[in-house]
Amino acid sequence: MNDSSGTEVKMIAKGVYVTEYMKLGILPYEVKEPEYDEVRVKTMACGVCCWDSWLFRGVNAPGDMPYIIGHEGAGIIESVGSGVHDLKPGDKVFAASGSNEMMCEYFTVKRDCVVKLPDDTTDWASVVYEPTCCVVNVIEKSNIRPGDHVVLVGAGYMGQQTLMGLTRSTPAGKITVFAHNEKRREMARQYERAEIFDPDSPEGIAEIAAIKAKGGADVCIDFSARTSGLELADALTKQAGTLVIGSFHRSDITFNGTKWHLGGLRIYNTSPMYDAHYTEMIPRTYELIKAGIYEPEKLVTHTAYFEDAEGMDYLFNRAVDKKDDYMKGIVLFTKD
Repeated sequence: MNDSSGTEVKMIAKGVYVTEYMKLGILPYEVKEPEYDEVRVKTMACGVCCWDSWLFRGVNAPGDMPYIIGHEGAGIIESVGSGVHDLKPGDKVFAASGSNEMMCEYFTVKRDCVVKLPDDTTDWASVVYEPTCCVVNVIEKSNIRPGDHVVLVGAGYMGQQTLMGLTRSTPAGKITVFAHNEKRREMARQYERAEIFDPDSPEGIAEIAAIKAKGGADVCIDFSARTSGLELADALTKQAGTLVIGSFHRSDITFNGTKWHLGGLRIYNTSPMYDAHYTEMIPRTYELIKAGIYEPEKLVTHTAYFEDAEGMDYLFNRAVDKKDDYMKGIVLFTKD
C-alpha cells in the first residue's frame, strides 16, 4: 500500500503475543500486503488451538518471546491480490491453513487457504472451522473400509468431532471409544453407533482384553494427546492394521519396533503437513459442515475479547487446565 506520494505505507495492527511464560500482551504487528494469489482478512474470531495453549507455556515456540500466535482465523476479506478473482473485499471467510499469526486484527494468507462463508454470517465463534478440516483429513487418511472395527482413544474437542465423522460419514462397522473424562464420555454417548468406555473401569478393562483376544481392531485413532493414549491405541491395533496418530505429542515417545515391523502396522501421522494437498480438504470440509456431518459450533465453551486482559488470561488458563468444563475457546475481535 502506497500513499499519494508513492511511498510505501506499512499496515500496523494489534496482535496477541505470548510475552513471557503464561502471559499475554497486545503488541503491534506488521500486516503483510497480499501478493498475487493472496487475500488479507480482517479478523473477527480466532480459535485457541491446543498448540496455542502450549505456546502460552513456551513449548514448541517459533523463537524467543514475544511471539504472535493463532492459526484458526475467520473474518472479512479486506483486500485481495491481483490474481484473486473469485473473492472480493467484504466477503466473509474462514481460514484453515497458511499462517500461524492469525490472532491479530488482520492476517494474510493464500487464496486456497480460505473458504467463503454466507453473507449473513454474524456468529463468528461458530465458524472457526480449521480444526474440523484436520479431523476430516485424519479420517480420510485412515482408509476406513466397510465393516472395519475402529477404536478412538480420546473424546475431547478433536475426538468429539472425529466421532461425528466416524458415525455419520464412514462405513465403519463397530466403533469403540475410550476416554477418561466422565463428562466427555457422556457427550460421546449421543452418537448411537459408538460404544463408550472408561479404559480404567472394570468394563473398559474387559473390553480392552476382548479386543486384544480377537486380534485387535482394524483402525485405531489416537486423539488423547497423552502418551498412555497412544500406547493404548498401539496395543489395540491388529496385525497389518492402521494406527493413526491424530494427536500432537510434544515430547519424545517410544514404541515397540518389533511389534510395528513384524506386525506390519501402517502408522499415519495425520497432521496437515502429512498431506501435500491439504488445502483441497478445506472446501470439502465445509461441504460436510453444511450437510450437518460436523457441528463444531456445539463444542465451543469459552470466548474472550482480545483486548480484555482478564478474560484472555482466564480463557488461556482454562485451555491449559481444562477446568470449568473447557472444551474449545475462541478469541473474538469484535464486540458485536
